[in-house]
Amino acid sequence: MNHAANRFLGALGIILHALLLVLAVPPFVKVNHLAAAWPLYIYIGLAILCVLPWRWQTRWWPASIIGLMAAAFVPVYLLFPGRGPLSAAWLPALVGRFQDSWQSYFMRSSATVPPLLSLVLILAVVALLTILYVRYHIWPVTLIVIVLYLCAVNIFNGDDLTVTILQLFLTAVVLALVDQLQKQRLRWPVVAVAAVIAAAAGGALQAAGAPHTTLSAVTTPLVDNTALLRSELNTAGFFQSLERFGAGDARTGFSEDDTDLGGPLFDDNSVVFTATDYEDHYWRVETKDEYTGRGWIASLGDQIARLRALPTPLPAAGMTAATAKTKHPLTMAFTQASDYVPLPYGQLTLDTVDDQQRNIFIGWAPSRNRLITGGRMRPFAGVRELTGTYQKYQYTISQLENAQNPTTTAAPNQFKADLALPKSVTQRTRRLALSLTNKATSYYGQVTAIRDYLRDGIQFVYSKVDTPRTPKGRDYVDYFLFSSKTGYCDNFSSAMVVLLRSAGIPARWAKGFNGGNQVGSVGGGRYEYEILNSAAHSWPEVYFQGIGWVPFEPTPGFINPDERQQASQVNADQSPTAASASSSSASSSSAAARRNGQQAASSSSVQAAASTSTGTLPWPLIAAAIATGLLLIAAGLAFWQRRRLQLRWTQWRLQRAAGKPFAAVFRHFDRQARRWQARPTGETLARYYTRLTKHLGLAPDTLAPVVENAEYLLYSGTNAPAPTVTTAELTAMTTALAAMQPGKKKES
Repeated sequence: MNHAANRFLGALGIILHALLLVLAVPPFVKVNHLAAAWPLYIYIGLAILCVLPWRWQTRWWPASIIGLMAAAFVPVYLLFPGRGPLSAAWLPALVGRFQDSWQSYFMRSSATVPPLLSLVLILAVVALLTILYVRYHIWPVTLIVIVLYLCAVNIFNGDDLTVTILQLFLTAVVLALVDQLQKQRLRWPVVAVAAVIAAAAGGALQAAGAPHTTLSAVTTPLVDNTALLRSELNTAGFFQSLERFGAGDARTGFSEDDTDLGGPLFDDNSVVFTATDYEDHYWRVETKDEYTGRGWIASLGDQIARLRALPTPLPAAGMTAATAKTKHPLTMAFTQASDYVPLPYGQLTLDTVDDQQRNIFIGWAPSRNRLITGGRMRPFAGVRELTGTYQKYQYTISQLENAQNPTTTAAPNQFKADLALPKSVTQRTRRLALSLTNKATSYYGQVTAIRDYLRDGIQFVYSKVDTPRTPKGRDYVDYFLFSSKTGYCDNFSSAMVVLLRSAGIPARWAKGFNGGNQVGSVGGGRYEYEILNSAAHSWPEVYFQGIGWVPFEPTPGFINPDERQQASQVNADQSPTAASASSSSASSSSAAARRNGQQAASSSSVQAAASTSTGTLPWPLIAAAIATGLLLIAAGLAFWQRRRLQLRWTQWRLQRAAGKPFAAVFRHFDRQARRWQARPTGETLARYYTRLTKHLGLAPDTLAPVVENAEYLLYSGTNAPAPTVTTAELTAMTTALAAMQPGKKKES
């Protein structure tokens, strides 16, 4: 190959390697919420220019390293310019900001990598990968690193990177071909197999992402059969621990932002607060009434009453149900100062906040049932402790069954916000709501029909870790009901609210925590509970005339104690001690029941999905298919590398052939030699091995003792005992076999 062609291939290889890096930039920019991608493209080009002198002359390596470090400031400044133009003060400010990012992640155990720290790390990786290829011609490391990173992005962010990974593999195939041409030892089997692998991998990724494919018949049971294991890992905090290494927006526990729901939810088992109460129950943070098609927001114009002195009641708007006479004392202590305050269902009276009864700069939003702790009057808001009392609402199942749809007698626009639906709600969602409720004989029957469809329907799978993100342009509820059919509380509760509103039933969305773990007893029938961040939950509330807002639980495996108590009349005259005694046995085990219920929900929904999905295969057949596939791959690799394997096998036999007859040993060696280089008819043994020795680049007399002994056996005609192979002959044959490496050009 001439010099010009070699230079061209070198430049082409550098461009293809840069393309591998470029393909990884858009996902990185999106995950870290950077302003633009082009500064990173600039750095990739600058990194190549910095390493090129090192490629030509080894002595230039210090200049290349310094150049890479200096060039890194270009994208850093372009993406983090500070508050003014470039000046002498920018660099000290950048160093201080970097130190803060470092301490935030490594010292304070931040949940995500700060963008500046992430940018510096990725620039260092780009520099290292550029050095490996431009200077040392090593490119597989780049492919492996990028593929692993994209897999992590897919796991933590749920982004569909199928096309990007396919482009990576195709680029890598071309780069492998260029690498072979540069080395002037083109091995077409390598290129052909690489192309087949790239096409197969790309096709498999595309098929896995498309519904109703043959591949889904294998992947669906595989995912289903590992659901319980992944749920256990999630409960143990495994995925939440992994999440801290990414800068994604995957949710971990309670979140104030409900505008874009969907995607996996990783359990965070840290304690949010402890409570002293007479029973375990749901804790409501707030309610929201406006569904956007992607998530939930609170309506504007909510009146907030400022609390100036305590004790003071916290009236809940819309509640007309009677309350029990018993006042249950409540004490809450937060692990860290909290901007949100979960509260129990009932008529609440707030006694103290952080041991204060006066000058309380907090507010109460009655329509949202939200205790507001922020705002200008209290900029460093955060509640650590509060005390109060509450009286539970009283209503029976009979009242619910006899209730009429409140919209029939309501004032105009009274339930406008609680019936509103965006244009994104599809017609099939509305038709489903009507088909579920048209046979119900009562208002309550309509509500429970929708709840039971979601909670008990075998078509839905409860899973926190497998829940996909809602594709762009799709309605959140529609995608859950008709496409993914996999979700957790947010999916089930939102679906129930939307279906209820589609059927003309006022409903709203509530969020908070689904209960805690009983950790002790404080006497007087009261217990201490720890509420974990992993207990974050959401559920719907439905309006009943004469009662108000009633909670329901559509999520499989969960039981809302307030909904459970609808089935029996609560004794309003019961003393706190007696009430505690009657409910302690149930409440003490409610957390365990919820955990078991969640596992049962995962198990039952997985089994149901496995039994009803079309085209699925039993697990033994899947295992057999995987084993068969692995065997076929192994057989294909063995056939591809058969020459190498034959040579290695013959070398291994020669190493253990000391003392064996020369004729048998030479027969194995001669067979490999003829496979590597043919021996024409009529050519003498001596001439053939002379030609072979020369072509292998060995010394002319390397195989002389072997040939001499072989000719003696062929032409002597003696009946003397067959000689045994000597150490010198074994060494000569082993040396020749080592030189017969695949890739050297054969001579016919």
